[in-house]
Amino acid sequence: MNEQTVSAWARMLRVELPDDRIETVTAQLEGQIAQGGGLPVDDVKEIEPATVFEPEWRE
Repeated sequence: MNEQTVSAWARMLRVELPDDRIETVTAQLEGQIAQGGGLPVDDVKEIEPATVFEPEWRE
């Protein structure tokens, strides 16, 4: 995963991703991939999928 790939994905998905957020989003995606994509299936059985993607994380 690199910043060029994240930028390309954002453009392809038509997600507005400001330049100052690309590094952070890249690190977050790397972490998710390294962990096998997130939580085990049993941990998310009752959780509905998100209907809106908001790339602006509150810190």
